Amino acid sequence: MIVPFKVMLVSLLFLVPQGFSIRKTDFSKGKHNNVCKDLKDNVLVYIIFVDSRETAPWTEFDIRTTLDSLNLAVRWLSEQAGQYEKQLNLMTDYYIGPAYTPVKRALPQGTVKQSVTQGRFNQGAALLNEWADYVAKRAGSTLNIEQKDGIPDIPTPKNVERLIAFLRDEKQAESVALLFMLNNYFRSDISIPMNHLDDKDIEFAIISYKYPAVIAQNILSLFGAADLYETVYRKNDKKIKMAKDLLPNDIMQDTYAGKIDHFVLGNLTRFLIGWENELEDKYKALLTD
Repeated sequence: MIVPFKVMLVSLLFLVPQGFSIRKTDFSKGKHNNVCKDLKDNVLVYIIFVDSRETAPWTEFDIRTTLDSLNLAVRWLSEQAGQYEKQLNLMTDYYIGPAYTPVKRALPQGTVKQSVTQGRFNQGAALLNEWADYVAKRAGSTLNIEQKDGIPDIPTPKNVERLIAFLRDEKQAESVALLFMLNNYFRSDISIPMNHLDDKDIEFAIISYKYPAVIAQNILSLFGAADLYETVYRKNDKKIKMAKDLLPNDIMQDTYAGKIDHFVLGNLTRFLIGWENELEDKYKALLTD
């Protein structure tokens, strides 16, 4: 018996695993979007150190070396801005509790990768947004908010959105790149920018490793840069190979354990972060996945 094509298609859809969804990633949606619109003028990079159940506990040494890596990442980005004649004033700040105690909060599914890949992506994203709001509320509750006549100028931040609003006002920053830092040294996990391709929720990044290139890459993602290697957002083998051939040393390639000075900002990355007005035709296919 010949089965009609439409019936076959419907049957195949029922066989697709629940956690899989057919979704197209359009990286151009991250350009000029959300709280990190343009990488220019006054920009604050703010780190919150988090202890999760499956990550190594933060020590004073770990925190200090991570801040050193943050400074290297920011210096590299500032040098790139100078090279391309862009006005950029990158500021840094961070939250840790008394005596180097970070916020304690287990990830929804143990690791970042498990949290975002088990079940449908939007379900994992919702859980990570809740996780981030909890951490932001804990950090926000300790901030020294000025009061007049016994009344705070603004309410104590209770989620990511209000924390970023507070930091933007306090530091007079055009944009705030909020980074949640996990101590995954010698453990296998991923770093991931969240909500950077739309404006339904406030964007932030969860970073698993303290390498300067990884930190710089995630900051750039929040400002619109596109992944060029296999990630949660980039899965098309043909385009991954194309990106490797065309942009082998771009900072948006896999930077794990790589020295930041070995990477560059390619035309595609400069275009997506607003540093370039024109995109060469050969890169346009990489705007989607």
